[in-house]
Amino acid sequence: MNIETRLRVLEKIYALHADFCGPFALACGQGCARCCTANVTLTTLEALRIIRHWHAQGRSVPLAALTAAAQSPRFQPALTINRMAALCLQGAEVPEEAADPAVGPCPLLEADRCSIYPARPLACRAMVSRDTCAQGGAADMPEEILSANHLLMQFVEALDLSGASANLADALLFLLQPDQLAAYTSGAPITAAPPLAPHHAIPALMIPPELRARLLPLAQAVQACIRNLALG
Repeated sequence: MNIETRLRVLEKIYALHADFCGPFALACGQGCARCCTANVTLTTLEALRIIRHWHAQGRSVPLAALTAAAQSPRFQPALTINRMAALCLQGAEVPEEAADPAVGPCPLLEADRCSIYPARPLACRAMVSRDTCAQGGAADMPEEILSANHLLMQFVEALDLSGASANLADALLFLLQPDQLAAYTSGAPITAAPPLAPHHAIPALMIPPELRARLLPLAQAVQACIRNLALG
């Protein structure tokens, strides 16, 4: 599957996530940026989509903000969600990765508004709450959405097998290097060391038994979308 097809599948996954979350009463809205911290992570495919969004909008890359974020404390994932799933299947211990919520705002925020909102990654779309986070101090996320988030993150990672996951600033700065961007878009696998965590295929879908009837149709919709776009 070439890079353009993978980007189209990514768009469909975002749309399926929005449709799944649609029936829930959620408090999230513009200007609500409590969860928009420097800990945001994404895949290289999503980073490419953001870079293309900047180009399409004729906007300059906020290089200074990204560089400052990459020089500050931030969450840098060592494991991807599919790697965690594989460890669980093996009965191995999954290392805990903690993120300090006090690291500061996302470098792409502008006056508490997301400057790349249409191109924001799944990790941002996934952070929803039934109540305003400022009131309770944490998100009140429905269990169905939490599980759907994990499921779709597995598909997004598998869609980008030659890529990697990383902190938003790290992934963007990596792909903003012309040689790395050219290699990645040509299909060459990323072999860079941390802070990039290499991607893995889906070992098993992470669907809780009690939510199987609710989430299987979502998984099947993603699989159908991949088949249709790959053949088309």
